[in-house]
Amino acid sequence: MLRIVAALAALAAATASPMWEKVSRAPKFETIDFTVATPISNAEGLQAAFDAVSNPGSSKYGMFMTKAEINEMTATPGWMKNEVLTWLQSHGHSCSARSDSIKCRGSVGAVEKMLSARMHTYQHKKSGDLVHQLDGSYTFPASMEGKIDFVSGLQGFPAEHLGRARKVGAGEQFTVPETLVSTYNLQGAKGSSSITQAAAEFQGYPAYAQDDLTTFIQQTAIPTFSIAKKIGPFNGNEPQPESTLDVQYLGAVGGGNTNWYWTEQGWMFEFAQDLMNAGESGTPDIISMSYGWDEEDQCQISPSAPPCAGGGVAGSKAFVTRVNSEFAKVGLNGITLAASSGDSGAHGRTDPMCQNPVTSPAYPAASPNVLAVGATQFSAASIKTGGSSPFCKSNTCKMGGDEIVCSTKTGALIVSGGGFSNVASTPSYQSSQVSAYISGSGVPAAGDFNATGRGYPDVAALGHAYYIQLNGEAMAVDGTSCSAPVFSGVLGLLAAKKGGKLGHVAPLLYKIYEADNSAFNDVTQGDNFCTESSCDCTTGFKATKGWDATTGLGTPNFPKLAAGMAKVLNL
Repeated sequence: MLRIVAALAALAAATASPMWEKVSRAPKFETIDFTVATPISNAEGLQAAFDAVSNPGSSKYGMFMTKAEINEMTATPGWMKNEVLTWLQSHGHSCSARSDSIKCRGSVGAVEKMLSARMHTYQHKKSGDLVHQLDGSYTFPASMEGKIDFVSGLQGFPAEHLGRARKVGAGEQFTVPETLVSTYNLQGAKGSSSITQAAAEFQGYPAYAQDDLTTFIQQTAIPTFSIAKKIGPFNGNEPQPESTLDVQYLGAVGGGNTNWYWTEQGWMFEFAQDLMNAGESGTPDIISMSYGWDEEDQCQISPSAPPCAGGGVAGSKAFVTRVNSEFAKVGLNGITLAASSGDSGAHGRTDPMCQNPVTSPAYPAASPNVLAVGATQFSAASIKTGGSSPFCKSNTCKMGGDEIVCSTKTGALIVSGGGFSNVASTPSYQSSQVSAYISGSGVPAAGDFNATGRGYPDVAALGHAYYIQLNGEAMAVDGTSCSAPVFSGVLGLLAAKKGGKLGHVAPLLYKIYEADNSAFNDVTQGDNFCTESSCDCTTGFKATKGWDATTGLGTPNFPKLAAGMAKVLNL
């Protein structure tokens, strides 16, 4: 029996998704979920409040607001929301209103009638999954103009998770928790049960298996941990590489912290909305996200923006701008969001053969309101091996070496993503570092990237040949989907040192860097010109001394990072 997946938001257009094949008109009786984004009130006030609580130099630093306070500040005017709700209900949809959005469930037939459009069913050529997608043109009544930002969940295909898993090969050298402890000086670092950290999966992605986690803990000789809370759909009978990797390494690095697992049915807008409507005790403190897609292909439908298939840059920009505000709400509440920077270099998966010299930023990594995490690997000649865990006694484990940019050019399966947003401008917290980088020789020609955009990643960690236990066997994984949960675990340890939430942590990390740049291991070798499919690319970004658009500030040196935080925050 095929698994039905509702068409999801902010994802690749049909023209950019060769793995999906149109098979039929969507059944009119099939029910689908979608969310209508209504305008935020006081967006400027939201951004100002978010900046203040995130800036260690502000008198309001760390003075996070409650979800109720934030939702009240940004709520859509009641009369406007009521008009939209009435319009939706007049088409037979079952809807519930939030402060600045409306969640609905309706039939395909009702949606088609509401938008004067058609929906088709598409099938994934490998998995057999089905999605129902709005196909072609649509119309909104003029009365809804200015009252709807976009409708999420009716257009686009599920984005691929990041990371590449494979069966273990002969002579493989593995990254294991001992590697990370040794490389990032995590010896003796302890978390706290009062700090909650979570791996976030998207689009109903299946879960991890407890048996695999138990074996991983035993094989790597790390302290035992469990998942205290699961949110969203959970299917432990279908363990998958992404969720398995995230859970095993977030818990391994952030030892002593409380672990949660969150599966979101939708994409970034739905995720942020669900976080802000979960209640104060219903959200973790630190969240690792190993997903992403081209910033210009985050397409939505709105009364004034065309669909992706018709050239939806305007729609994508509106979506990204709005979700950046949603991330500001999340950070204002004290939640830390960390996102993988992407696995296909500066060009991403929408330009795998580098046919366009213009680089393609990935989202959500390109948001200035999340911490973006790139990937490194050890240079082959520098690798030191060893390890005392059961796994390392029967396999070859890496214990250190010189870090370079993770790339297919140097033997990895992925290339660390990085670049500059075409939507968000350079935030003040990174302006001096970005300015110094752009003035150097590590960037392509001016027309091939946005020199005034938010630069990413912010930081990095190892992303090559991680051992995971999956479906009862040892597997190896490459990806920024490795580095994101690892750095999130480091953030969990920092939060435990601080004694509370970190909120949007990027400004703090840049302040620590300015106070003592040895808090980060600078990565100065490599580039992200290649993609996962090609190294015939002529544009991209180079690693240089200091911040760069391949590995950010660098990888963590935990004792100095913790000492730098204590100094900057006067702890």
